[in-house]
Order: sequence, then structure tokens, then C-alpha cells
Amino acid sequence: MKDIDSLIALVRDDMDRVEQMLMAAIDTPVETLNGICRHILGSGGKRIRPLILLLTARFCGYQGSSHIPLACVLEYIHTASVLHDDVIDHAEMRRGTSSAHTVWGNQSAILAGDYFFSRAFSLAVGVGNVRILHVIARAAQCLAEAETFQVAKTGDPLTTEQEYFYIVENKTASLIEAAARSSAILSGLDYNQEVLLADYGRNMGIAFQIMDDVLDYQASEKDLGKTICKDMQEGCLTLPLIAALAKGSEEEKAMVAGLMSSRQWRPKDIASVRGFIEKYQGTGYAVACARERVNAGLASLVSFETTGLKEALADLAFYVMERSS
Repeated sequence: MKDIDSLIALVRDDMDRVEQMLMAAIDTPVETLNGICRHILGSGGKRIRPLILLLTARFCGYQGSSHIPLACVLEYIHTASVLHDDVIDHAEMRRGTSSAHTVWGNQSAILAGDYFFSRAFSLAVGVGNVRILHVIARAAQCLAEAETFQVAKTGDPLTTEQEYFYIVENKTASLIEAAARSSAILSGLDYNQEVLLADYGRNMGIAFQIMDDVLDYQASEKDLGKTICKDMQEGCLTLPLIAALAKGSEEEKAMVAGLMSSRQWRPKDIASVRGFIEKYQGTGYAVACARERVNAGLASLVSFETTGLKEALADLAFYVMERSS
């Protein structure tokens, strides 16, 4: 299995062009906006959405240059959602540094997120492909709908696995699916191949988010770059906890519901819920679900010709499962 740096190295020239455009295309005379944009873009991040678009474009044999602004479009939309999420969730850390709203305030952070959305669609229009514009607009719509639904479910101990997957598929996987589908459209693949590549992207996105939710319980704060068990403390039920609740006793369910309602999380309370999840193998169940999605994604690639880039897409799938941060 290759690590993420090895995968990025396969498209290093393209990724460098993306990084340059990411910074150049958000340049604005508004000093506060410049500060926020450069702060969040410069704080790191895996650039998974651009990486998938660049790898799949290379895999499809694309020879043009439109994949560069499209990679920026996807990263901008993701970044906009991150800025808004951190305000909603009162998150103090993002990628190991202070979240934007703790430095510039909620209003400026929200408006910066709006600015990223506007720049994303400006770049997307500039590509001049109406089908891709529809794909990206649909993904952005799905993201907003899922985020709103997730907020409505905050603190609900009865959140179901079906509802969890609705949020994951539409909030996280929609943009990653859009990355892979956009590459297929850019490259002129037939519709059946487009659907298969989109399926790969969607399943990678779902697996990525499931493993992110597993890491929220298992990783250290230093490795994760944000507060551990943050989702739980903010009242958001993710798959490891949902799976444990499906098996727990009524007393244990009442304990979790009480903590979700009170939002008073002491260290011992966090430890108790983590122990409850492990007692009923909630993280193990979630990992198995993620592995199913990875396998489904890889199955979507079977009919494509075997190349080094196809192997790279498989390596990316294995990275999703094995990453520690």
C-alpha cells in the first residue's frame, strides 16, 4: 500500500498547479477575507477531493487543462463547508490550528465560506462544460441538504443507521463522487463508464467518512488535528455509537441519551461512552462497513483496463482504510 504522499507524487505537477490556483483565485482586496482564506487553505489538509479528480483524470487519459480549476472548485466547496461547520459545531481546532471563527469571529468566517462558494462556481462556469456544472451544483445542493438534516438530528439518540448513511452519502461522498464523475465527463467516457467511475468515487467518499468517524473515537488529538470525540460531544451520532446503541441495554442507552441532552462532557463521561462503544464492537462494525464500501468501489473498476493509474486508485482505497489521521 502506498501512503498519501506517494499517491500525490503521481500527479505532483498537477497538484502544484492546483495549489497555485487555490491561492491565486481567492485573492481579494478585502483584507479580512484574504486572511481567512489563506489561513484555512494554508493549514494543510489532505486535498482528497482534488487528488481523486487528478488521479481519475489521468486514469481516463485526459489531455486538457480543465481538471486544474475543477480540482480547485471541489476544494473550495469543501472548504466553505468546513468554515460553516466549525461555526455550527463551535470547533476550536481545525487541522491542528485555530479554527477561523475563533480568530476572526463567526460572522467573518461564515461570509468567508460564502466567498469560497462564489469563487467555486465562478471557476466552474469558466470551464464551460454544462454537464459538469450540473454535477457540481447537484453535489453542493446535496451537501447543504445533508448538513441541515444533520443539524436537525443533533442530540437525537434515536438517529438510525439509515439516517447516518443519508448524511454521509450526501455531505461527504457527494463531492468525491462529483470529482470522479467530472473526470469521466471531461475525458469523454461513455455513460456506463461514467457511472462506474462515479460509483468508485461515491464508495470511496462513504468509506473515508466512516473511517473519519472511527478515528474520532480511536485517534489521538495530536494525530487527528482536532478535538477527539468532537462529534459525540456536539450531539452528533456517528456509526460506531449508533451500532453500539443498537446492542446496548436500556440503562446504557439512557446513559448516552442523558449525556447527549446535557452536553456536560467530563473526561470520565467520554471514557464511559468510548468503553460502551468498544464493549459492543461499534468501531469494529463501522470498519467492516467501510471495508464493504471500499470493495464495492474497487469492483466498479474491474471492467477498466489495468494500468498503473488503476493500481493507484486501488492504493487510494487501501489508504482510506489504513490512515491514522
